[in-house]
Amino acid sequence: MTIISKFQRIDASCIEYVHPWTNSCAEATAGLFLHSILASLRIYVTAYVLTMLMRGKVPTKKDIKYTVLGVIQSTAFLSCHAFGYSLMLCFLRKTMGHFNFLTVSFLPSFLSSIGAILVERPSRRSLLSLYVTNVASETLFRMAVWRKWVTPVRYGEVVIFSFSCSLLLYLYRSSHDEKDSIYSLLRFFVGPYEERGYERGEEVNPGPTRLSKLLEYGGSHPQCCHPHSCLHYWVKSGAKLFTIGCGLQLCLKLLLQMNKIMKRPKVAFRNVFQLDTLRLGAFFAGFGGLFRVISCLLRRLRNRDSEVHAVPAGLVAGLAFFFFRDNTAALYAMWKTIQILYNMGVSKGHLPPFPGGSVFVHAFATAILFHAAVIEPHNVRPSYWRFLTNISGHRINQMNRECLDVFGLESTKSLKIAQERLMRR
Repeated sequence: MTIISKFQRIDASCIEYVHPWTNSCAEATAGLFLHSILASLRIYVTAYVLTMLMRGKVPTKKDIKYTVLGVIQSTAFLSCHAFGYSLMLCFLRKTMGHFNFLTVSFLPSFLSSIGAILVERPSRRSLLSLYVTNVASETLFRMAVWRKWVTPVRYGEVVIFSFSCSLLLYLYRSSHDEKDSIYSLLRFFVGPYEERGYERGEEVNPGPTRLSKLLEYGGSHPQCCHPHSCLHYWVKSGAKLFTIGCGLQLCLKLLLQMNKIMKRPKVAFRNVFQLDTLRLGAFFAGFGGLFRVISCLLRRLRNRDSEVHAVPAGLVAGLAFFFFRDNTAALYAMWKTIQILYNMGVSKGHLPPFPGGSVFVHAFATAILFHAAVIEPHNVRPSYWRFLTNISGHRINQMNRECLDVFGLESTKSLKIAQERLMRR
C-alpha cells in the first residue's frame, strides 16, 4: 500500500501547498529571493573574510577584489537555488495540473540546482558537490534507519574515518596531486617529512637545552627523514597540534557564545576550564602523533622505509577520532577518497570520464536533501535543516505538508519533530 501511495497524484494548488501565506506565485518567489540574498550575503561575507584573514597577510587590492567578486558570485549561486526552487515548484504545478511524489520537491530542486551551480565559479563546483554529497549520504542513511532497513554500527564514523585516512595517507606517501587541498591538510597533521619526494635538509638548531637533550634520547633511524630524534619528532609535533586544536576549539566556542559572554563575562572563563575544550586538541595531537610513532616504529622494525607503512599508521592514527567524533568529517574523508580514486582511475584509463560530473552530482544530492526536507524533515541533519530554515526565512516550515501525508510518510508529524528539535538546540 505504501508503494502504491508514491504514485498518488495531489490536486492541491501551489497556493495551498507551496506558499499558503500568499496567493501570488510571483510574490512568493520574489520574497524568497530577496530574503535569500540577504542571508547569503551574511554567510559568504563571513566565510570569505575569515579565509582572507587566516592567511595571516595584509590583503592586497587584488585580494580584496577577489574576495568581493567571490562574495557576489557565491551569493548569486545560493540565491538562485532559492529562487529557482520556488519558481520550478509553481511552474511544474501549472504545467502538469497536479503534484506527484517527484514534483513536490525532488524534480524542482534538481532542475534549479543545475542552473544555480553553473552560476558559481568552476573552481568551487567540485567542493560544493562534495559537501552536498556528504550531507545527502548521511540523510539517506538516516532515512534507511528510520525505515528499519539498516541498523547503525557503534563508532561507525571512526571506522569510516580510519580506513579513509589510511588510503589518503598512502597516496600522500606515494603519488598525489600536490595542488589538492586535502594533501595540504594532511601535511598540517603529519608534517612534510612523510610526504613523497621530501629530501632531508639541514635544520637550524636553536641551541642545546635540557629538554632538547632529553628529547634526543635514542636518536633517529637512518631511514627516517625527519630531523632530530624520533622522540623529539613525536613530542614536539604532538604538543604543537594539541595547542592549535585547543586554541581553535576555544575560539569557536567563544565565537558561538558571544551573545551570552556580552551579558555574562564569566561564561568565557567557564569555557576555558571545561574538559570539552580539549577534545579537538586531543584529536589533532593523537592523529598526528600516532601516525608519526607507528611510521617510525615500522621503519625501525623493518629497517626500511615504504609508503605501505602509511596504511597501518593511518588506521591507528584514525582511532584518535574517538576524541572528536563527527559524521561530517568522517563522510568528507570517505567521499574525498572516492573522488580521488575515481580521478586516478580516469587518468589511467581504467574508468570512463564523466563530463559535467560535479554539476550532476551536486544537483542530484541537493534534490535528495530538498526532497527529504519537505517529505521527512526529521531525517535531515539538524545543522542543514537550520540552514534551510534561515536561508528561506522560515518559509520552508510554512509549506503545507498536510496534502503530502497521502504518501504515507507522516510529513506533517515529521515537520513538528524537526521544529521541536531545532528549538531545543
